[in-house]
Amino acid sequence: MREKQGVRVLDRALSVLNFMAEERRPVGITEIAEVTRLSKATVHRILATLQSHGVVLKDRESKYQIGPAVLLWAESHRRASSLLEISRPHLESLWELSKETVHLFVYENGVAYYLEKLESPHPVGMRSRIGARLSLYSTSAGKAILAALPEDELCRYLSETALEPKTGHTKSNPEELREELEMIRQRGYAEDNQENEEGIRCVGAAILDFRGYPVGAVSISAPAYRFSGAKSSRLGEKVKEAALLISRELGYKR
Repeated sequence: MREKQGVRVLDRALSVLNFMAEERRPVGITEIAEVTRLSKATVHRILATLQSHGVVLKDRESKYQIGPAVLLWAESHRRASSLLEISRPHLESLWELSKETVHLFVYENGVAYYLEKLESPHPVGMRSRIGARLSLYSTSAGKAILAALPEDELCRYLSETALEPKTGHTKSNPEELREELEMIRQRGYAEDNQENEEGIRCVGAAILDFRGYPVGAVSISAPAYRFSGAKSSRLGEKVKEAALLISRELGYKR
């Protein structure tokens, strides 16, 4: 019951925001209530909550308009769309080379999620889905991102994250993980040998912006029986090359 009420409140809030976005001018509670067919009291409560989060602004005439917080959402979408557009030809090249599943991830505000997936042509593929969050400490792409983080952010991540074993292969000791991250920095790509999911092996490399900060990653994943150590090393180098090419298109100079 409480969940249904939460969804209904969210639906009403989105109706209010959609109307305000379409109008592109300050609007009052009465006008919003008439168009959205909500009571003035409901509109007032929604606007008060949105205002407290910077999603809407209230002027001296008690009219409301879209606030600066929405710009963060728009910028996040713009960056993700730009990253996908730049990365697509490199993802396709990796797919042609490997004939395995290729993923693109975006990383923002301490969270990475699946942005694109090119499915393997083989019958056995990956269960991953676009939009899902990525575990950083137990995946190749996630570890590549961690290895590229500034030390203060890495320390904060390790202090706030419980490294719970996903499989019997997961590195759940912070010191062991740190040692691997150093090796990843030197090698340029990361490996996940059934650490996140039994029977799945991956190689991944971080995508860096002009500051050298990780904004995403690219990886190749396959069932472990199709992904030998030699193949992992070979494709790891290819993933590293692709990530570097994407990074350079984003302004990375090294």
